[in-house]
Amino acid sequence: MSVTASVVLAVAERVERTGGARAGLVAWRTLAGNAADAEVRGRALVAALRCALALRDAAAIDELTARWESVDSGVWDDAIASLAIELVRAGLVPRAVALARAEARRHRTARSLYCYARCLDVARDPDAADALRDAIARAEKEGAREIELASRVRRAAVLARDWATTSEAIEEARRVDLAEVPPASRLVVASVMLRSPSRFSRAAGLAALDAIAGGDDAALSARAVALAARWADDVRDELTTLEADRLVALFGREAIVKAAPRAKEATRALARIAAARDDAALGGALDDAARVDSSLASLHARARDVLRGRYEAPPEGAEPPPADPARRRAFRWSELLDVVVALRDRAPARAARTLRALAEAAASGERLPAEVLGVAHAALTYDDPELREVASGLVAQRLRRACAGAPPRGWGRLADTLAGLGMTELSTSARRAAAAAKEPGAAESLGSELVREGWELAGRGDRARAIAKLHEAKALLAASRRDQFTQGS
Repeated sequence: MSVTASVVLAVAERVERTGGARAGLVAWRTLAGNAADAEVRGRALVAALRCALALRDAAAIDELTARWESVDSGVWDDAIASLAIELVRAGLVPRAVALARAEARRHRTARSLYCYARCLDVARDPDAADALRDAIARAEKEGAREIELASRVRRAAVLARDWATTSEAIEEARRVDLAEVPPASRLVVASVMLRSPSRFSRAAGLAALDAIAGGDDAALSARAVALAARWADDVRDELTTLEADRLVALFGREAIVKAAPRAKEATRALARIAAARDDAALGGALDDAARVDSSLASLHARARDVLRGRYEAPPEGAEPPPADPARRRAFRWSELLDVVVALRDRAPARAARTLRALAEAAASGERLPAEVLGVAHAALTYDDPELREVASGLVAQRLRRACAGAPPRGWGRLADTLAGLGMTELSTSARRAAAAAKEPGAAESLGSELVREGWELAGRGDRARAIAKLHEAKALLAASRRDQFTQGS
């Protein structure tokens, strides 16, 4: 850098120091506009952006961002990444995306591409997964292993949000060497692996959570334990012996026993329920579960009475849910039984009222038992418009984001019911869930549905969407054939 450049930079710094951010913005902006030297122009624009951010001057930020690509030399990864982070913290996410995009275009490096992809990720932009794929490819070329792994972790997390890309998310997670990433990243990878249709992959995810739970970071340990517990709660009687052993080891850690003394025995009870193959074994397993949590005894007794057809007087009025989380959980289970009783008694209005209360609880963020999906599926089979509307809304909530816990008869059966009712969009989402879970025939069913939708779109002149549907169907059916060949060989 020349002496003249050093002098003008020092002058601008003095103006900002003495006159504040507003005076600094004027000085740095003027210097950026007059500077012929790329390094001086770059430093001036970075400083001007910093001042504009301090002033929350959106127009200035937009103008300076547009000028950033004119900096035709120099490495500014750290400076732009820091500015992007501050823009996000200030709630200016679209402007963080724009600045990171400008830097990625100006200087295409693994770091700049990762910064841009992370900004898209924060913005929940659908292009985030593709941007992270670009960052991975560039990082591999540069040998930037840390950025490659970080990009793979985030890409797995982004893809796991949607049923359509859950399988791809699992494949991305498998490419991450857990020994090379920090515990927080291992937690993300484990959460994705728990979505796998392979019990061995799920067990590997649980093993990763066990290692995190035994670590020194108390907050991260608590998150790992909570994730494992929620997953076990969702999969219910699909729990395998291998997974149960992993969970028992995790919940058997001394520190975790102190924090959650019933978790280990609850897992064993859940495993016994999953392993029950006749009514006697199931009854004994349910009794064991009630000894772990006494609140289950009355629920189990009522469920048995419902199955026997015992008469229940309809409730007189809606009871407010308890504030205590444990009692509220039991209350929601009781509401599910209320719906089952109403369906049994051919009282659709009563079933719709209770099911609507459950839907409102779910919409407010409350975590409901996974069995709510099975009850909603049963409600859809009733020829009652109000009940079907409430049930389909609850199903839509559960399908909006990929999650563990299939309905009792599987996603495919639910998709067939939805298709029969003309709920095409929901039906396709359920078929995607079935394909992600590798239910028998699910990939072929989804592929056929996508082909049908593709030709319908083509007939309406929507060429771009039609091609996208047909390409997806072709890839899905090809992958299904490969899987069948692999299993048969």
